[in-house]
Amino acid sequence: MRNHFTLLLIFSILTSLVLTFIARNGAKERLKYFLLLFCSFAVLSVLASWLMYPFPF
Repeated sequence: MRNHFTLLLIFSILTSLVLTFIARNGAKERLKYFLLLFCSFAVLSVLASWLMYPFPF
């Protein structure tokens, strides 16, 4: 069950939680910021991996 995508999601969740609690106050503000960060991490990571796929590293 521990594949790269699962680890990516776990990293995105934990990093977003830490940055949210450091940067924002208030539950509603934190929730919106958490969702923004989480989606940004997940989508941009998948996009970056898709763009790097053809390169033979």
